[in-house]
Amino acid sequence: MNKNVAVILRSIAAIIGGYVLSALLSIYLTYSFVHLLHINKGVAVLTASMMSYVAFFILFISSFAVSNIVRWLISCTLIIALAVLFLPLVDVL
Repeated sequence: MNKNVAVILRSIAAIIGGYVLSALLSIYLTYSFVHLLHINKGVAVLTASMMSYVAFFILFISSFAVSNIVRWLISCTLIIALAVLFLPLVDVL
């Protein structure tokens, strides 16, 4: 694969995939904190948002650290698709 194409694919995986994954993780963590740990809604939102930043940076760094970008894009797409598939199970706060 061309080096420029690999960098573009890694950047797309890092920026767009990281944003989508962190947004979905923030929703799931907020729901979990409120309903499982019985934390105040405001504190749960802030805590989930901070934890989603960590997930974003982990995905961002790892997208440039993997050796096979195509396999990484497929796995990120599957994880995000599963998260979107189970999104209707989360109730509105």
